[in-house]
Amino acid sequence: MRRPAMKWSHVAKHWHAFVPNILTEWPDLDSDEVEATEGELGPFLDHLCEVTGMSREDARDEVSEWLEGTDPADAVMDETRDNERIIASARSMHPGEDAYSDDAEFGDDDSKDGRDDN
Repeated sequence: MRRPAMKWSHVAKHWHAFVPNILTEWPDLDSDEVEATEGELGPFLDHLCEVTGMSREDARDEVSEWLEGTDPADAVMDETRDNERIIASARSMHPGEDAYSDDAEFGDDDSKDGRDDN
């Protein structure tokens, strides 16, 4: 079963958080130009086409594939990849936040140690 693709509106709403991931996906893009598009798909596609030389249709297809993600859910959830996923999540974290910190303090668990005993 294919997981639903993320919508561009979500990316646009959280644009500055997604810019590092976009620059990882398309490293030839100019970071200032990407930031300047402010999440508007049209200007972003224009910049992507200009830098890569691809057609607008191909650029739109690449963005759609990026929105779908690259890893199937069963691969992402494989516990042998936990450290890899934790390290990768650091790219999307606010500066100063620790990728290895215990998330229990941010949850809404009922127990004191942040774990559900159910």
